[in-house]
Amino acid sequence: MIGISFYLNDSDAPKKLIEASECGVTRAFTSLHIPEEKGDLAERAKELLHVARDCGISVYADVSKHTPVHLGIESLMSLSSLGVSGIRLDDGFSAEETLSLANEFYIAVNASTLSKQEIEALLSAGLHHHQLLAWHNFYPRPETGLEETFFQQQTDLFNELRIPVCAYIPGEDEKRGPVYQGLPTREKDRNRCPFTSAVDLYGCGVAEVYIGDPCAGSSLLKRLVQYQESRIIPLRIRSPHIEGTYSVRPDVSRDVLRLVDTRSVKPVPPFHTVERRMGAITMDNDGYGRYRGEVQIAKTNLPANANVNVIGYVIEEDHELLSLVRPGQKLALLPV
Repeated sequence: MIGISFYLNDSDAPKKLIEASECGVTRAFTSLHIPEEKGDLAERAKELLHVARDCGISVYADVSKHTPVHLGIESLMSLSSLGVSGIRLDDGFSAEETLSLANEFYIAVNASTLSKQEIEALLSAGLHHHQLLAWHNFYPRPETGLEETFFQQQTDLFNELRIPVCAYIPGEDEKRGPVYQGLPTREKDRNRCPFTSAVDLYGCGVAEVYIGDPCAGSSLLKRLVQYQESRIIPLRIRSPHIEGTYSVRPDVSRDVLRLVDTRSVKPVPPFHTVERRMGAITMDNDGYGRYRGEVQIAKTNLPANANVNVIGYVIEEDHELLSLVRPGQKLALLPV
């Protein structure tokens, strides 16, 4: 699933919730840690929760024991009627309180910090895996995002325990203050194309990807929702010779992506047999006999080959997606 984040001090949050819903988004994260000196945010929180509920967006929220007082509600249980589906508990909740809340909400545990022993202790206390989410942190300050190997180890741990994992990517436009450097879980995603980061996270075993920054952008959201539903990787290309949806062979080649069902019995004369730089879309010509017509995409720079015609290029912004293509993956080649 793909989700957005909204924040109580963002005057455009209602509009962004509505736009996200229109793009097909059904999940959102927010924080309900509301300091007493900003009590005016209590009504704001309830307003935004109502907007999200009316849009069909389930909200997952950071909460503390002070949240009910700040919101003017009887207890955390009352958040359910406001559209909150899951909660990340601040420190200070007993095992008994957590178990009680788990009867009403998904409980989000910290996937970035909990050890195997700690999560097994929660399960032994009576929590069940279907009541839990493993939610990674986001890291506003540059250089503090998670290292890839550690992230993968933590993600694998929770997947082995059948607890769905959530993680963050930065937004495409406006970044959240006060640092304004994006809100990724992994440091590698801070300045990366958010769509590429999301595809990568799904491939790492993440079940739900959230855009941490307040402005996701409808273009990005539409691409993410479409990928979430189809798992077809869109590649923007420049070529007058090919477009459409193709499958990649299940046996992975080192240098190229080979598209199935592209060979031809018709002649393919040699033309434009130039160097195949990364992202080049090629077609084998008559010089390769029974391979004629086979379309490939170069994953690395390759030399010219008299038996291979270059018929187009994947745009540079999408090159990183080539390394994320899985065996049997479907690709949509979209001329721009």
